[in-house]
Amino acid sequence: MPIIYYDGTCVYCYNYAIWLIKNGLSSRYQFAQLQGETAQNLLENYPEARQYNSVILQEGDHLQYKSDAIATLIMSLTTYKWLGILLKLTPKILRDLGYNLFADNRNRMWKTHWHKPNEYEKSFFID
Repeated sequence: MPIIYYDGTCVYCYNYAIWLIKNGLSSRYQFAQLQGETAQNLLENYPEARQYNSVILQEGDHLQYKSDAIATLIMSLTTYKWLGILLKLTPKILRDLGYNLFADNRNRMWKTHWHKPNEYEKSFFID
C-alpha cells in the first residue's frame, strides 16, 4: 500500500492531503505524518530520506520527494490528471524551485484553517 508522508505540523500539507482525498485519491493510499511512528520506520530503512523535510511518496521500495511526489499524486486524480502531466513536463529544477519557495514561505503566506475530517477522510490516515 503506498504511503504519503507529510509534515503533520503544516496546515497546508494536511489540507493538501484532504484535497487529494476529496478529489478522488484511491483508497489504496495512506497518509502518515513525518513526525509519527510510521515515518520513523521509513527513516530507519531509508536513511537518505532524512535529508527531505517534505512530502515523500513511498510505493514499495520506490521513494519520490517534493514535486515528483506532488505531480504523481495529482496525476492519479481523474479530474486533475492534466495538471499532473503538466507538472511532470515542467523541468524538475523549476518544479522543485517552486516547491521549495512555497515550503520556505508557507508560514508567512495567507492564513488558513485545519480542515475537520469526516470519517471517510480519517480512514486514509495511519498516524
